[in-house]
Amino acid sequence: MDVISILNGVKNKVLDAKNYELLKHAYALQNENIEQLKSNNEAIKENNQLLQKKVNHMEEENKSLRQSVAELSQKVSQLERDGVSSGLSEVALAILDLYRRHDATKLYKETQIIPALNFRKIQIESAIDELKKANMISCSSINRDYGMKYSLTEQGKKYLI
Repeated sequence: MDVISILNGVKNKVLDAKNYELLKHAYALQNENIEQLKSNNEAIKENNQLLQKKVNHMEEENKSLRQSVAELSQKVSQLERDGVSSGLSEVALAILDLYRRHDATKLYKETQIIPALNFRKIQIESAIDELKKANMISCSSINRDYGMKYSLTEQGKKYLI
């Protein structure tokens, strides 16, 4: 039962016509305000649902972009490594691969490098010079029985990782 029905029941019994009309008008305005608030509430709910959909879409897009950034970072790292190696000769790359295959950071030229590669000695000597100039290896010691020992530098280790 709404307020207007109650007011109609007490009209001319408890309330005079003037007060009745004032109260009736006030409650009618209040009902209009309630209906407007309900309408506004529905509009806000709809906006919230749309915003939630946008948030979900943006979160998915953000996840996708993070994955793309990670993949591109790996590609950039690979390109940087390839950029270092692209200027190196085939023999120099073969020597670096020899370090990788032996899982070693130090190799002797005469007993480990030269016998393991199918290149002429002068080509290997030239490639060793090339790797030294590229700061990939350095001569770490000389042994009478084994020859010169070459160690990977930090840059050489990073390249092989």
